[in-house]
Amino acid sequence: MTRFSKILLVLVLASSIAFMGFAAATAVGGPNWLQEKDKLTNYLFEYQPGENPTWTVKTRRGGEQISSSPVLAKVIVAAQKHQIQKQNEQLEQITKTIPPMQKAIDNWKKINEVDSAAMKVKADQLKQQIAALDKEITNLANEGIKIGQQTLEINQEAAERRSDVFRLQDQIDEIRNEKYLTQEQQKTLRDYIARIEGKVHRLQRQKMLLEKAVKGSGNTEVSQK
Repeated sequence: MTRFSKILLVLVLASSIAFMGFAAATAVGGPNWLQEKDKLTNYLFEYQPGENPTWTVKTRRGGEQISSSPVLAKVIVAAQKHQIQKQNEQLEQITKTIPPMQKAIDNWKKINEVDSAAMKVKADQLKQQIAALDKEITNLANEGIKIGQQTLEINQEAAERRSDVFRLQDQIDEIRNEKYLTQEQQKTLRDYIARIEGKVHRLQRQKMLLEKAVKGSGNTEVSQK
């Protein structure tokens, strides 16, 4: 083997080793398309096996077909582009709403500045009204305390009057009882007097009869003499 052949063999061997390293690096360090597929949760990937295996990607909401290819990486890239396009459209719509909203914010700021000044004046007026109301409430509270004391005194006096009424009522009941007893005693005495008077009348009649009898017996004795 000549020296040139040896050099060529070394070059071929080095190239083979470099290619193998590149292939290994590509296999190990390249994107994992299955994981990339799973990250796209808004899309549905379908695989159709057979003589011509095909990957198809559709939107999960609506079922719009985005791409179809035998290579998974191609349909994933198509889905990613579609997702970026939709996000850009949403971003554009959101961006369009910013100037009107900023204008509205500026208008509200101006309105709020005017309202804030008016509200400050109104707040000062309300503070004065609240102070006046607090003073009036304090006066009313003091009057309420006085009225409460007067009410307590009146209630005490009323309680004393009720006690007097009960006491007088008891005295009246006692007087009524005594009157009733007196009337009963008078009735008993009247009955007793009536009985005595009856006895007196009977005794008087007996006396008269005796006197007549005595007179009659005396006249008889005189006539006999």
